[in-house]
Amino acid sequence: GGEELKDAVVDHLKTKAGIEVEDMGTDKYYVAAADVAKRVQDDKSTKGMLFCGTGMGVGIVANKFTGVYAATCENEAAARHSRSINNSNILAMGGLVTTVDDAIKIADAWLDQEFCAKPGAEADWWSPEVEAFLSSKFPEIDSIEQDSRGR
Repeated sequence: GGEELKDAVVDHLKTKAGIEVEDMGTDKYYVAAADVAKRVQDDKSTKGMLFCGTGMGVGIVANKFTGVYAATCENEAAARHSRSINNSNILAMGGLVTTVDDAIKIADAWLDQEFCAKPGAEADWWSPEVEAFLSSKFPEIDSIEQDSRGR
């Protein structure tokens, strides 16, 4: 699964200034995903990273928590877009589909990207209209999420 990938990314992040890393383990992937999602849900300034075989299982579990926006990313562009467009607060990656070198690049890209900010020079589609849409979409998304929980 994702434990080796998690260990490598954790070791890398511990070398970066200004980043506080708490390794919450891997346990059963769905328990680890729930633990991280609860932490992010309780503290809006916290970001999390999750790891399993594909990154998809942990992402699915994490996204069951209100206010959690987990994104499974397999490349740097997806990581940047998940932050710039969707304001993802959890990054999910998989040890079966992502190399250690790629995971470190993905983690760095995700952490460096701000929400509602152009995700790299190649984003020629970015405009003030895109920024306005992105910055105003969350009340409607929150309403959809609340409606889904009432079913």
